[in-house]
Amino acid sequence: MNKHIIENNFNLKMSDIKLLDKHFGTEIYLISTDDEKYIVKVLPLHMENVKNEGELTEYLYTHGLKVARFLKSKDDTYVVKTPKYQFTVQQFIEGESLSVNNAPDWFISKSADFLGQTASLLKDYEKLSLRFGKDFFSTKTVRRKIWQYKKELAKAKKAKDVDIIPILEEQIRHLKRISKFHINAKKLTYANSHGDYHIGQTIIYNNDFTVVDWSSACRLPICLDVITSYVFSSPTCATGEIDADGLKKYIRQFTEKFPLTEYDIKAMPYVLYYWHCMCNYRPDELDDIPDSYEAIAKLINNFLNWLYENVEELSKQLIE
Repeated sequence: MNKHIIENNFNLKMSDIKLLDKHFGTEIYLISTDDEKYIVKVLPLHMENVKNEGELTEYLYTHGLKVARFLKSKDDTYVVKTPKYQFTVQQFIEGESLSVNNAPDWFISKSADFLGQTASLLKDYEKLSLRFGKDFFSTKTVRRKIWQYKKELAKAKKAKDVDIIPILEEQIRHLKRISKFHINAKKLTYANSHGDYHIGQTIIYNNDFTVVDWSSACRLPICLDVITSYVFSSPTCATGEIDADGLKKYIRQFTEKFPLTEYDIKAMPYVLYYWHCMCNYRPDELDDIPDSYEAIAKLINNFLNWLYENVEELSKQLIE
C-alpha cells in the first residue's frame, strides 16, 4: 500500500504504516499520524457496495451507537478507487478483542441489547440488500449442494483419497438432514442488521464495546444474528453444545428492543443449522482461512454434529 495515495486523498500526514492482516484479497493496515491512529482496508475492485459501510456506520453513530466511523476523502466519498484496488480509512478503536466463547456476563447482556437496538434503529433504513431469502431456504438449493458433493465424493473414491472421503460423506449426511427442514421464509422476521455479528467483531474497553466490520450488513432473518452472536460468545457453548436456558435469556433481552415472533424463536436452531451447512467451511478447508477465523470454523463443525442430534429438542426448549 502506497502511503502517499492515502495522504493525498485524506489530508493525512502519516508517520508509520503497518500491515495487520491479509485474507481473501483484502489487506488491513494500521497507520499512524502525530495525533491519531487509523485502520486502512484495501479491497479488490470487484467488491461492490463498499461505500455502504461508511454511510451505515455514520448513520448508526449519529443515532448513538458505538461503531468505528469512516473518514471521508477530499472528494467527499468514503471509498477511494485506484486502477488496481479500492480502499477506506476508518477510526482505530483502542481496546482488545475477546476470543470465541470467552465473554463475561456483562458482555453477553450488552450484546443482546446492542443487537436489538441496531435492528430497531435500522427499521426504516433502505440501503441494505436482502440475504437468505426464500430461494436460499428451498429444497432445490440443498439438493444442488448434495449433488455437487456427491460428484466430489465420486472423484475422491476413484482417486482413493482417504482423507477427503469421510469429510464429504459427513457433509452429505448433514445436507440430507437439513433437506427435510421446512423453513418458511415468509414467516421469518427480516430486519436490517450487522449480518456477521459475533464476539470477534467487537473491541472491548472499560466494560464497554465498539462494534466494527459492518461490511456484511444486510437485511436477513434477524433470528440468525441473534443465535449466532450468542453461541460464539457464551462460554457455555464452547464445546459446540447450545445452552437453551442461556439462549432464552439472551432472546428475552434482545426482544426488549426488537420483537421476535414465536415462529422466529422456534425456527432459530433450524436456521442456524441450515446456514452452517450451506455457507461455512469444511474441515479440509481450514488451512485456507485466516487464523482469526479458525476458532469459529472449528466451533461450527462441532455445532453441526450437535445440531444433527438436538435441533428439534432445542427448538422445543426455546418456546417452552
